[in-house]
Amino acid sequence: MNNSKRARERQTEIRQILQEREVVSVNEFCAHFGASIATIRNDLAYLEGKGYLQRVKGGAMSCEGKARSTSVAARLNLHKDAKARIAKELVSSEIKPNMTVILDAGSTGYYVAKELARQKIPCTVITTSAKTMMLLAPVEGMTVFTAGGKYDASQDAWHGEGALEGIKDMKADLYVLSPDGIADGSCNTSEETENEIKKQFVKMADRIVAAADGSKIGRPGDYIICSEDDVDKLYTEPVRTVVRSIND
Repeated sequence: MNNSKRARERQTEIRQILQEREVVSVNEFCAHFGASIATIRNDLAYLEGKGYLQRVKGGAMSCEGKARSTSVAARLNLHKDAKARIAKELVSSEIKPNMTVILDAGSTGYYVAKELARQKIPCTVITTSAKTMMLLAPVEGMTVFTAGGKYDASQDAWHGEGALEGIKDMKADLYVLSPDGIADGSCNTSEETENEIKKQFVKMADRIVAAADGSKIGRPGDYIICSEDDVDKLYTEPVRTVVRSIND
């Protein structure tokens, strides 16, 4: 790794750019710095090793600071193997036939939906995620309710007053909470509209389990969804301790 002053300055600027934008491609960095693909990839590998960023297909996104609202496509590609393992354990342990389950628009929630479809567990799902709705609606034995309201294309989900009105009288056995972060005794998110929906979901469910890959542990956010004390179990990485009480 080149540790020259020029390389350090470039790496510092890469971190600053990623703090301002969701995802930046390798080609964009090359054009910005007038550097080769190999040079930028080396920089990204170095910064990822330091925990400053997460490389995604064709580029990178920041891991610094508070949780950020990134596009659903970017979030689905982050830590996808961990999310799939968490979803498999959660569904096998928590979801039984004929239950009513809430899945929010979080990326880990979508992996839970994929696992539900794979196991073909007949149940009722309440969701604000268009992607989850489209995945589960064709599955035999599955009943899907969506919130309606204002559609947010960047999150591929429904939010706003219309969505809140659509779900306010619903009840569920279980809410699978997919937070942006868990820190300072609370589960949090970076979007106000999403936070209002998730707070309502908390009120609707008899039990709450949180699903969060390791990158979300210790990550603060702008809006508090609920206290850790409201969550019955946390499903996270590593796999050896994927199921534990959140208050342990």
